[in-house]
Amino acid sequence: MPPNEPPPRGVFESLRRLCDAGLGLLQNRVELLAVEIQEEKVRLVRVLILAGAMVLLGNMAAVLGTATIVVLVDKSAQVPVLIALSVFYLLAALAAFLALRKLLRAGPPPLNDTVSELKKDRDWLNSRK
Repeated sequence: MPPNEPPPRGVFESLRRLCDAGLGLLQNRVELLAVEIQEEKVRLVRVLILAGAMVLLGNMAAVLGTATIVVLVDKSAQVPVLIALSVFYLLAALAAFLALRKLLRAGPPPLNDTVSELKKDRDWLNSRK
């Protein structure tokens, strides 16, 4: 065998390289899927913001209706009723805000464990050289 030729590769080396290439392809696809899921999360947040605006405007209509009721109530009860309703609406809005913020807190990236496991598989295959 001339010194310039690469040594012959065995079946296991070829299989290892094939598995490495396959896992690399699979890893790229899963990472792409994770990016697409992240984009969908952003779209969902936009939808939720628009829905929140709709709810806010609906609540404004409810507040104006409440204010109308307060105006129609006896003069001595107007201020306490208006204060009580305002505090109620403020607390309800704060509770909704806190619940939404908790729901949208960023956690680990989507499919993070899957991508990590695929990287471990590739590293293991590469270490078997």
